[in-house]
Amino acid sequence: MHKTAIIYHYLASYRQPIFTKLMESKKVEFSLYSGTVSEIDIKKIDINFSQTEIKDGGLRWSFLNNKWFLKNKFLWQSGLISLMSNGDYDSVIFLGSPYHISTWFGAIIAKLRRKKVFYWMHGVNKEKITFIDYVKLFVFYKIANGFFLYGKRAYNILCKYKIKAKKDIHIIYNSLDYKKSVEYRKVISEIDIYNYRIKYFNNKDTPVVVFIGRLNFIKRLDMLIEAQGYLKLKHKKNFFNILIIGDGEQKQNLENLVKKNDLEKNVTFLGAIYDEEINSNALMYADLCVTPGEIGLTAIHSLAYGTPVISHDNFNIQMPEVESILKGVNGDLYKHNNLEDLAIVIERWLLKKPIKNQLIMNECYSVIDDFYNPDYQLKIFESVLCNYKD
Repeated sequence: MHKTAIIYHYLASYRQPIFTKLMESKKVEFSLYSGTVSEIDIKKIDINFSQTEIKDGGLRWSFLNNKWFLKNKFLWQSGLISLMSNGDYDSVIFLGSPYHISTWFGAIIAKLRRKKVFYWMHGVNKEKITFIDYVKLFVFYKIANGFFLYGKRAYNILCKYKIKAKKDIHIIYNSLDYKKSVEYRKVISEIDIYNYRIKYFNNKDTPVVVFIGRLNFIKRLDMLIEAQGYLKLKHKKNFFNILIIGDGEQKQNLENLVKKNDLEKNVTFLGAIYDEEINSNALMYADLCVTPGEIGLTAIHSLAYGTPVISHDNFNIQMPEVESILKGVNGDLYKHNNLEDLAIVIERWLLKKPIKNQLIMNECYSVIDDFYNPDYQLKIFESVLCNYKD
């Protein structure tokens, strides 16, 4: 069996479904190596899964020692050099960040041992590359044999600069807990949606816009609240209600903005919720999910439960998951940082589709079922790793 080592900085909790799926492979023996110390406050996978049997959902997982430095921007992983020098594996997949200094040395050592080296990464997404992008493209990326990417834009840029042959660049997309999302999906009626609206806002006729994620500035939820206020004035009544799930440094500012715009009855903050069944209901019964800033995995989470998504159109700074949004089909895009256009796009969608139906939900499910799930990712990994040729 082909043996592959996967090197990560730390294992974030939302990554557990894909790592669990990799453990199930009958073609590749995946082994995970990571530190446990993160540079940000993020929920991580319980290290006890490293001691749990694979058949019981455990992970083939060993530990490195993370040392973050220079304001936590750079990382050195003690133990990686020894692993790359002596480890029993056929290929290695690194998290493709040049800021992980030990990765440079580890990747070179693996190459010298004639192991196949891959980067699992976002890649470069900007049309006009910076000096850092240049170093990534023409120095750091040149070390690898191939890439696993989250989206098509990064693929196109790597091809544009001929960093590797197209056959060595693979789009693997991203995923959350697909298995659980399918389990929690329901066929819902208009009555179900009306009842959910009444539950939080005591109004069955006003659409609900949901956001789920960390409440930080990059998500620009202030723009969503301002758009709500703008449309309330335009229509001389509240045009939509907002349900916000999550916590973060912007929460107080957002609450103050709600009061300033006299929207206390129209915005509900639920805080951070880690019960997926509760989150699934919030996403499933909402009419739209809107993230005015960078969208990321919020798009995947929402589409997995049949709710269309709106975010901005500046692909130079967007997250690769924005590619899951198909304009007019399962969501839309507005002109980046343009508050009026955000309001217009939301208004246009809700006027055309004032209540969600099963057809819209199926369009949302489709892109997740086809691409953004661990089963698809495992299939790509196995195909590439077991059939790689120089």
